[in-house]
Amino acid sequence: MLKAAGCILIFIGCCTAGFIKAASYRDRRAELESVLELVRILNMEICYRKDSLKKIFERISSEKDCWFSSHLAECGRQLENQLSLSEAWSISLDKTKEFCPLLEKDKEILRDISMGLGRSDTGGQKKIFEAALLRLERNRAEAGEQEARQGKMYKGLGIAAGAAAAIILI
Repeated sequence: MLKAAGCILIFIGCCTAGFIKAASYRDRRAELESVLELVRILNMEICYRKDSLKKIFERISSEKDCWFSSHLAECGRQLENQLSLSEAWSISLDKTKEFCPLLEKDKEILRDISMGLGRSDTGGQKKIFEAALLRLERNRAEAGEQEARQGKMYKGLGIAAGAAAAIILI
C-alpha cells in the first residue's frame, strides 16, 4: 500500500515537473504576443499623441496585465525621478526581471527600443519601432515553434520519467 502511494506520488511529481517546464515555453510566447501588441500601441501613442513618455507609459501599462505592462508602469515611475529614459528603462528591467518570462535576446530588443526613444525625430523613432517589431515578431514565431516542439517533449518526458520510476519501484 505504501509502495503504491509512493509510486503514485513520484509519477505525479515527475508529470508536474514536465508540465511546469513546458509552461515556461508557453509563458514566453504569450508574453512576446503581449509585448508586440503593447509596442505597437506605444509606437502609435508616441507618433500621434505626442504626450510625455511618463503619461504614455502609464496609459499603456493599464491596457494589459502582463510583465511588460508592469515594466512600463515602473519605467513611468522612474521617469518621475528625473532620470533619463535609458536609465529609467534599465532600472525598471532590473526591478521586474524576476517575473520576466523572456529570454535575454528578447530583452535586448526592448533595450534597443529604449536607446532610440527620445533621441530622434518621429520618423527616426518609427524606424526603430519597425525594426524592433520585426525582430519581436521573429522571436514570437520561434517561441511558438519551441512551445510546440519542446513543450510537448517536456510533457512527454515528465510522464515517461514518472512511469519509469514507478515501474522501477514496483
